[in-house]
Amino acid sequence: MLRLSLCLITASGLAVALVGGAPSKATRVRRARYLMGTVLEIDAAVPPPSQSFADPDPRGRTESAVERAFDAVARVEERLSNWRPGSELSRVNRSAARGPMCLSRETWRSLSAALSVAAETEGAFDPTVGPLTGALHGGGEGGETQEARAPGDPSAVGFRLVRLDAGAGTLFFERAEATLDSGGFGKGEALDRAAALLARAGVPAARLNFGGQLRTFGSRSPAGRVLGFDRAAIAAPDLSGRVACRFSTGDGSLSTSGDAEKPGHIIDPQTGRPAAFHGSASVLADGGLRADALSTALFVMGPARGLAFAERRGIPVLFLWQSGGQWTFRASRAWPPTHFEEN
Repeated sequence: MLRLSLCLITASGLAVALVGGAPSKATRVRRARYLMGTVLEIDAAVPPPSQSFADPDPRGRTESAVERAFDAVARVEERLSNWRPGSELSRVNRSAARGPMCLSRETWRSLSAALSVAAETEGAFDPTVGPLTGALHGGGEGGETQEARAPGDPSAVGFRLVRLDAGAGTLFFERAEATLDSGGFGKGEALDRAAALLARAGVPAARLNFGGQLRTFGSRSPAGRVLGFDRAAIAAPDLSGRVACRFSTGDGSLSTSGDAEKPGHIIDPQTGRPAAFHGSASVLADGGLRADALSTALFVMGPARGLAFAERRGIPVLFLWQSGGQWTFRASRAWPPTHFEEN
């Protein structure tokens, strides 16, 4: 399932302004690497020097943790890539209709979480959309467009076609044509793994930006505030690069799904056709996988149905679309106070 993150990352400018206005000892390690078809940037606060001889080099320890976080994301890609024939997910897609396949513990948990969101959203997000998305863009590392294949079979799509056995740790497809697509949850899963590793390594605060999806922790700590990790912005979904709104946020993940760059590439799993909504849907959630999947689901639902769904569950969501030449904003009650830029 394809999605387009349109979050505008303004951490650099905000951090410069904050540091310039209020002296602070907070320092950072900032690195970027190309993974999963896009760029992952990790911005990590360095803990203050320890009084203990056991930690003489906090910056070096932070740099090491950042490199290990990149490696953790690479391992998620090795497990969940749709485009690598040797990935665990690709092996599942080739073989799980012939009989139950044993999964690694990590992949079983990833797929279980994704299928749980599919059930919660009644299929508005559905990782079994693979037969449709594969036919749409043909395939390629990171989703690069190639020659399209024949139209997919909508009857082969449906999260209820997947059988997960918790006791045996296996997965089975009830239809031979069924396949899983990690496009709507893989990057979120990777963000969660990387953030958890950084936190365990003693990093006090960090912001990870993975192709526009954010994952933060320690955002309201002194270091997090100084470095601007508690602030975010969303871009207008028209490829202009203009900021549509700004707001303060806490720990968790911000994911935005939209169709400005590739209209029609977010598929409604229940119809097999491109989602009818045109604009963007932004979601805040505790974890990256959940934010990733929910932003796709709510984009597919559109503002009317999506807001009703979000209000019933207390989900922070912001819809943005153009109407009569003006940008229109609609947010659920759980969305934080937001400053909207003038049209």
